[in-house]
Order: sequence, then C-alpha cells, then structure tokens
Amino acid sequence: RQRYCLYDRFWKKGTGKAAKTAPIFFYTGNESPVEVYINNTGLMWEVGERQGALLVFAEHRFEPESHPDLQSVENCFGYCTTAQALADYAALIGELKTEFDAGDSPVIAFGGSYGGMLAGWMRIRYPDVIAGSIAASAPVWGLAQTMHQERLDWSARAISRGVSKAGGASEQCLWNIRAAWPLLEQVALSPNGLKLLGEAAKSCAPVPSARQLAEWYQSPWFTMAEGNYPFESTYITYSVGPGKFPLPRWPMQVACQSLDKDFGVKWSGHFDNVTFGLSLGKLEVEVDWQDSKGNGAQLSEAEIRNSGVLDLLGALTDAVGVWYNVTKDQSCYEVASTTATPVLPAPKSAVSGDCPSCPVCDGCPACPVSTCEGVNKCSYHKEVSLTFAWDGVVCNDELLLYNNAVQGAGRDMFWPPTYGRNATVEDVVGPHRTQTGCAASHNAEGLFGAPTVTDPWSDWITQFYRGSNLSSVSNIVWSNGLLDPWSGAGVYPDGGGIDGPAVQNISVDGSQVALLLDMGGHHLDLFFPTDEDPPCAVQARAIEEKMIEQWCLENHARAVLV
Repeated sequence: RQRYCLYDRFWKKGTGKAAKTAPIFFYTGNESPVEVYINNTGLMWEVGERQGALLVFAEHRFEPESHPDLQSVENCFGYCTTAQALADYAALIGELKTEFDAGDSPVIAFGGSYGGMLAGWMRIRYPDVIAGSIAASAPVWGLAQTMHQERLDWSARAISRGVSKAGGASEQCLWNIRAAWPLLEQVALSPNGLKLLGEAAKSCAPVPSARQLAEWYQSPWFTMAEGNYPFESTYITYSVGPGKFPLPRWPMQVACQSLDKDFGVKWSGHFDNVTFGLSLGKLEVEVDWQDSKGNGAQLSEAEIRNSGVLDLLGALTDAVGVWYNVTKDQSCYEVASTTATPVLPAPKSAVSGDCPSCPVCDGCPACPVSTCEGVNKCSYHKEVSLTFAWDGVVCNDELLLYNNAVQGAGRDMFWPPTYGRNATVEDVVGPHRTQTGCAASHNAEGLFGAPTVTDPWSDWITQFYRGSNLSSVSNIVWSNGLLDPWSGAGVYPDGGGIDGPAVQNISVDGSQVALLLDMGGHHLDLFFPTDEDPPCAVQARAIEEKMIEQWCLENHARAVLV
C-alpha cells in the first residue's frame, strides 16, 4: 500500500475541450515519510494556489508506511528500485487523472535531493506523463560515468564557500580552518600533545589519534552546509541527524563566529598547490601535499599552550558544536573510532531468471537485481527505518555517488588531500570490474532479492537514465545552491558549472536549464518563502514559476489540437 497526500482546494479544472485545464503538481517522494515534503515544499503550495493546481505528494516505496509484506513476499527487497518507484508514481497519476476527470491536465513533477533525481528522471523516462520537472539539488551527475575530473572537488568547494566571504562568513574563518588541520597533526605527535587536543575538543574519552580527531572535526561540515538556510530548520537534522532539533539560521556563519579572529597564524608558500608553511607561536609545520614536517613532537606542554593552537582548536570545537550539540545537552563529545570496511573479492556475475525482472531498456546491461540468489521468501522482522528506501535503491540500482570523494586539493578548506595530485575519476572509482554486491548483508536480515554483484561504474543506471546525454531532453529545471555540497553533482551544460551564470541553458530551445543560487543551501528554492531569503531564492522561484506556466500552456495547446 502506498501513502500519498492530496490537496484539492486550489483545483480549478476547466470545462469543455478548449478550456484551460489546471495542472497537477506531483511531488516525487524520496527517502523520508511523505509528511516531511508536504511541510517543506512551499514552492508547490505557493505556485499551486496561483495556478489552481491539484497537489499530490507521493511517498516512496519501502518507507515505514509504504512497503510490501516483508515477511512472506519472494525477493521483496529486490523491488526497492528507482524504476519501481517511478512506475508507482506513473500509476498513481493515471488513477488520479481518471478520478478527477483530468486527462488533459499537465503534470509537473517536483522533487529535491534524491526526490529531485526522481523528478528529473521521471521527465526523461515518462515524457508522456510528466509535462515538466523542477529537479532541485538533484545529484544525478555524481555517478562514475557522469563525473568529470574537474568536478571531483566541487562538493568540498561548496562546503568551503559557506565559511568564506562569498557565503556570508569571512575569509578569516576560512583560513583559520585551513590552518587547523596540519597544526593539529603536529601537536598530536606527542602523547601529551594528543591529551591537550582531547581537552580542546571536549572529548569525553582520550583521543586515540590525530587522524581520528581530524575526521571528527571534518565530518559535520557536509551536513551543516546542506542545512545552510537563512532560517532555522529541522529539515536536515531530522533526515540525517538527531531529530527535530533546529539548526540556527545560516549555521555556517554561526559556526564561523568563534573562528572570525586572528589567532596569530603565519603563512608562507602556496595553499592552492598544497605546498605551504605554517607557524603559530613556536609551533611550525611545512606541508607538501599529503606530507608534513614540523616540530610538534619537540614542544613542551607550556610551549604548546603558549602557541595559541589550543585556542584555535577550541574555537573549531565551538564551530562543529553547532552540529554536534544541536540538541543543546552535550557537555562533552564522543570522538568515536572508525572501522575499516574489508575489501571482498570480486565474484562472477550470474543473471538469474528467478530474480526481479529488469525494466525495458534497449541496449542496457542487465539490471543489478537480476543477479540475486534465486527465489527466497522474505522474513524481515525489524522496524522499517527512515533510511530503508535510500539504502535499498543505493544497493539495488548501484546508485553510487562520488562527488564528495576528493577534498584537500587546494581549492577548499580541508587537508590532507584524499587522493594524489591530479586525481582522475578512475583513481576515485577504481577499475572497471564487478565487486561483491550487497545481497549477503541483506539476506542475513531476511531481505532477499538484492544483487550478488555490483558495478562501481554503474553501467545500468547510467544507461537507463541516459547519463550525461541530456541535450535533447526538454522541460526540466535543475537547480543547485552553491552553498550545498550536492551542487557538485548537479546537471550543467557543457562548459557550464558552479563558476558560471545563474541561468545556464542545457537544451537548444531553452526549456531545460541549470539554475544556480549563490546563497542557496540544499534545495532552498523548494521551501516556503521567508523575509530572510537571499535574492537568488526569489529569482529562482520566479524563473521556475514562469517555466511551469509555459510548460502548462504548451501542454494545453497540444491537447486542443488533438
């Protein structure tokens, strides 16, 4: 059973063959309960009222209240795919058109994040059902075959923009964060220095290593950047955090408040080439890409304290506390250890006729779920979590995104670099060969139907949704906020991207465009408008509304001619 929300009080259906027929606005639900999108997709409500639209918010299959029987259906988990979700939406639209006698009503798809991917893909796969799509913050080009070398660090650049002058913070904040990483590593070279760092980090327990501490400090910036909105919001904290605890307005700027001062750091060399030197008091370090040399191990406790480095790290602790202490109840922090994931040998692919069938796709390889382990009845007895659907489509569709893999290459705020100089997509993704799929872990929980092998290059999903070959596609707005790390995987025209103009044409007729919001967090344009909105949000929504109106007029003109 699939849940959906329908609102018909704006609905102004025309009468007669030549009458204007009001549109249907359809939200392609993603990896949260449908209520989340009902309450956070103000663009649909605002434009829907003005255009007399019927509003529909559909819940994604395998959400907690929209899933099949997980205790008796054969290979149940194999049906958690993007293609199945889109087929659900197409079927629902057909039923609603019949119920409301709305056969000529144009349907406009809306979605943000993974929902934006679905909205864009639905226009691509179901152009006869969807007249146009608003695909906000949709990282469809984060796949291996749609990613390009130049874009590998764009997500890290977006995060860094939020702590810079361009993102409303300050260059002082940006450069203090950049300095913190190699200085931290130097102080940690002595056991006493590592102990002092743990105190500066307000760690509940002794810090095991400098690397562990640096990862803890670097981890929350991605999610804070996603939620870098001009208003308080629980949208990100509810989806991927501790719950409905609001981040402050402009959380990245709030994080920078403690770092917007001169701690006395002295620089030399070239940060953009990751060959630079730093000094703070008596503490010194020279960096050459991933390598560093300094005198941290030789400094006494007094010299470390007098250098000012602990003040810098304390300010960094306050900054990440915007996320880690969003609940306002943390007196200390758990700097948890991480466990490496073992690399398993690559198996041979074996397509089974007993597995879920692949959707029709001429010239495509076999879909991943066709390699499941035969027929098995599901026997899952746990609660269905908020991330259940997302985990399923990532597993079953090889929805593997690499846009956040590279950082520290001289154009962002991080260090050390995650890859060598001039890293390529091949360096990040690895060789073109299949690897062990996700079936074993899900089978162990009684969820059968998942792939036994996976392709890190995502041949199936790339070809099914046309990869980067989108120039002939029409009627899609791909919007991206430049403060949002997912903008690194957005859709842009050849030669376009995050350094280009606010509006970039992708198709020749101008009906498929990329919209850039220079002060936008994760799909800011979809939210309800507020007095605090930056000009880019106002502009983006106006462009989107105008394009929606044009798509509807074109659809109506075609219907009249039939």
